[in-house]
Amino acid sequence: MRVRLWPGVVTIVVLLALLVSIPLLSACGGPSETPTTPTTPTTPTTPTTPPTAEESEFDVVQDAVADYLTHMAQHIKASDLHMMIVEGDAPYIVSTQSAENYAKGNIPGAINIAFSELTTLPKDEEILLYCDSGQVASFGAVVLGVLGYDVNNLKHGIAGWTSDPSIATAQFDPEKHQSDFQTETTANAGSTYDYPDIDNTTSTDTDDIIEAAVATISAKFILATDLNMKIAEGEDMTVLDIRKAEYYAAGHIPGAINFGISKLVENLNKLDPDAPVYVYCDTGHWAAEAAALLQALGYDAWSLKYGICSWSPDEAINNGLCYDAASIPNYELEK
Repeated sequence: MRVRLWPGVVTIVVLLALLVSIPLLSACGGPSETPTTPTTPTTPTTPTTPPTAEESEFDVVQDAVADYLTHMAQHIKASDLHMMIVEGDAPYIVSTQSAENYAKGNIPGAINIAFSELTTLPKDEEILLYCDSGQVASFGAVVLGVLGYDVNNLKHGIAGWTSDPSIATAQFDPEKHQSDFQTETTANAGSTYDYPDIDNTTSTDTDDIIEAAVATISAKFILATDLNMKIAEGEDMTVLDIRKAEYYAAGHIPGAINFGISKLVENLNKLDPDAPVYVYCDTGHWAAEAAALLQALGYDAWSLKYGICSWSPDEAINNGLCYDAASIPNYELEK
């Protein structure tokens, strides 16, 4: 016997089947109209390291000095410069002498410019500076070198080119410039100090800060007689010997500490920022560079003119490195 389903009954059965299937579909991952609970946004993790503080002027200049020390201006011999000129490969030669001394006789091809105008020189030239004795131009080489110029200095200046006393008016003369002061062999450790606080500009631009620091550099010298007097009177100061360690060990100015110019940055905490720093080397050239760098860093730094050669005639102390007029080649000059 066949069962006959009425149309209304069929409809009811189908609807009941659909109602039963909805929760089953939902449980199997099928579509569901039930709204999901919004996910709570993840809170960003707080950095464990605070943002880098703005560099101080001292930090910026210290970095510039450290960079300069990787390619320092060198002090070339007159014989090397002469060869470059002869071979047609001369650098851009610049005299920082007074106009009067320059006019007496100058190295062929050299122009004359004041120390204060050095930064007007073209930056795309290989520059060779010279002065009367090599001391002032050593300061000038730092001014240009820190600013990115390709620059070197002529050792002993015009006095390295000619020994003519009418031209080489500032050449080292033992009769005039050499004393015989006390030395010692004691290794001095020195003290530890804070760094200077530089405040040369309101700008936070790196180039502006470096330019402002370089603008503070001036050629400052102390004579051996004056330094000896200051030591005798017990004035507050730091005396810095930047010669080789073995030269320092053989004999140095009383109270002097020692480290090379290449180690300047890592030893700044040995220098008193509130007292003068008197720097010396063998002849005064490297000390002038070091003093210039220290001035840019905020120190009251001076170079001992003519170096240890002005302090002692003893070759065990000065290592026989002093200027000797008899060894000068006396090359051609022009006027």
